[in-house]
Amino acid sequence: MTLRLVIVDDHLIVLDGLRRMIETEPGWSVTAICQSAAHAIEVVEAQPVDMVVLDLRMPEMGGLDLIRRLRAYRPTLPLVVLTADISDEDLAEATRLGVNGVVLKEQAPTVLLDCIRTVFAGETYFADQSLEAAFDRLHQRDVERDGILKLLTPREVEVSRLAAAGFRSRDIGSRLGISPGTVKLHLHSIYSKLDITSRVELANLSQRMHLDLEGSA
Repeated sequence: MTLRLVIVDDHLIVLDGLRRMIETEPGWSVTAICQSAAHAIEVVEAQPVDMVVLDLRMPEMGGLDLIRRLRAYRPTLPLVVLTADISDEDLAEATRLGVNGVVLKEQAPTVLLDCIRTVFAGETYFADQSLEAAFDRLHQRDVERDGILKLLTPREVEVSRLAAAGFRSRDIGSRLGISPGTVKLHLHSIYSKLDITSRVELANLSQRMHLDLEGSA
């Protein structure tokens, strides 16, 4: 099969090694090696490309921002993340953006080749045990978050959002058109439902569970 790839990593020695390895596969070619996300965008916009293999940790524009840009320009372009490590949050964002595969640099080179082959065939590739464990944690967190949000009324979610962001009762009331006393009643109900006792705990819970309690109302 003919496959044209772009590889993005800020380390030249990594790029050179990946190019040599990939081009040992019959029909595979590396259209460009890019040490920056900006260069990769230029290549994808100007040349025929079938897949992009990219690192997450890069200066100036990181891998997630590159994925967002590529998705806006080429929504269906297969994307593979090759990274030394990935947090649960970055993994969640990468999968939300539609990344087709993730490979850790510590894995054997054949794993990357298997991933590229699988993704080019139209499937996804997330095979490492640590990635599977991360997916399990993300799923569990989503279940717990949905359960928490179902406990709260729409008004309590509004109050929680502002309280978690650090607004005082008077400011929350002003923004929502209710009295400070009513805000305190809502907070009392929120604390009771979530089994917490303070705004600090509410903010910590919001951050830990990635609840939709932050931002402006």
